[in-house]
Amino acid sequence: MVEFTISSFVLIPLVLGAFVFGFKLVRSLQMEQIVRDVGHMFARNVDFRTTGAAQVAQQLASGFALTSTGTSELILSQISLVQQADCDAGNPTLPAGRACTNLNLPTYVEQVVLGNSGNGNSSFGAPPVQGDDTVSPADFANNSSAQAHGFSSALALQTGETAYVTEMINLTPEFNISAFPGKPLIYARSIF
Repeated sequence: MVEFTISSFVLIPLVLGAFVFGFKLVRSLQMEQIVRDVGHMFARNVDFRTTGAAQVAQQLASGFALTSTGTSELILSQISLVQQADCDAGNPTLPAGRACTNLNLPTYVEQVVLGNSGNGNSSFGAPPVQGDDTVSPADFANNSSAQAHGFSSALALQTGETAYVTEMINLTPEFNISAFPGKPLIYARSIF
């Protein structure tokens, strides 16, 4: 009996950790499928700013509370390298051919957020977007906040290429055990 009591101090947290890890693994696999499906549509120019497309994303993510007050967030980003023509368009009052801040750097073209935007930001940053979720030509060329920081380590874009990034963040407070460190969330990403 004494041995069981002593071993339970190790076994109970171990079993609880295995359950939490298992449930998070299942959710992670489900989220990978969601970001792949939504990412395919986004890369094929489905406009998720429209109500119909947003409802399709919510249906695909059913069970993940993809609402403005829910526990999930879906971040759809279009990222491209800034070229000299973009520098010229972002600086119409300057002579053509002048370099700009974001020249040859991966930079956000647009970013659409579905669900609870308070759950977090893209792992590559939060660009300054206009009312239509696009980055203005001036910000695209000149604002360092529009850069997709760290994106080159995930994918090296070539001149003229565009990447479509879909990220999903799901807060999981139901899996939080106060004795275990870390923020209770699951993250998934696909790049097309």
